[in-house]
Amino acid sequence: MPTISARLRCVAVPRLLLSPSFFTGSGCPYNRPAIKVERFRVAAFQFLSTNATNNVNAEKSNNSKKEENSEKKEKDDGNIFFDNIGKIFLSAIGVIILGLVRSSYGASNREKIREQIEDDASLDPLEIDDLRVANSELTPEIFRYILKEVSNDFPEGLSTYEDFVHKVRSTMKSLKGDAFTVELGHLLDRVVDFALTRHGKSRDDQVSTIFYLTALSLALDIDTSVSERIRLLFEVVGQQQGNVTYKDIEQLVGHLQDTCQLATDTQVIKAENYIPIQEYKRGSPSELIAWDGSRDTVMDLQSFNEILRSKSVCAWGECYFKKKPPI
Repeated sequence: MPTISARLRCVAVPRLLLSPSFFTGSGCPYNRPAIKVERFRVAAFQFLSTNATNNVNAEKSNNSKKEENSEKKEKDDGNIFFDNIGKIFLSAIGVIILGLVRSSYGASNREKIREQIEDDASLDPLEIDDLRVANSELTPEIFRYILKEVSNDFPEGLSTYEDFVHKVRSTMKSLKGDAFTVELGHLLDRVVDFALTRHGKSRDDQVSTIFYLTALSLALDIDTSVSERIRLLFEVVGQQQGNVTYKDIEQLVGHLQDTCQLATDTQVIKAENYIPIQEYKRGSPSELIAWDGSRDTVMDLQSFNEILRSKSVCAWGECYFKKKPPI
């Protein structure tokens, strides 16, 4: 059994100076349990340190991969526009060119209908001016007197063209003698013949006297104002029909259209067919008048005036003037 002095010598030996043989055999037996505990602590520390290091490295690796994936995704998302900028540019150019071509063909179709209306017109604007200048004595007062006589002789509102012309001449002769007649009457004959042919009729057919009076209004004195013309036409319709309804105005617009008293441009309207190119056509009276009410609605002079001066009807080109004198 070791003595106390031997025990002290064992404890006093520094651990760093101990040789491996000391731990395996001949060393101090009293220090061996402490050495085993120390070894366990070192091993445990190394194990924990290794695991912590591995965990940190793994976490860094995962974060790095996530950052790389995020950057790659952002890079891929950001490059969608730039990678396809050529296609996008060519598509935009193609759409613009297609729109220009479509617009050009549509304008050509519209101009074609416009020229067709002008070619079909029985009178040109200069001839209308000549007709009005030549009949400077056909004032609104004379026209009202002719309207009264025609209404008395044709109470049903129908007559042949020959009978109508005879009545107008006899009335004018009774007012100012044989020399008083419609000057440049052949221009009116051309207008009437053209309109009758368009509707499949002839001079021998019974036609509304409103149509003949509308044609005669072309020859009114050139100094007659538009407001006075509108009042006269309202009286023409009212003299024959009593109350003036939308249906009557629609027929009158048709007469104005047949006698070259509507602006050409406003008669050109869009057709239903617009694919691939917008088509155009000559509007009918019902298409030119913007009206949602009943055709039997009674219209007053103010409504009558607004319809004839509207942009869609534009009688005598009145829609082009900003200032419109009161009716």
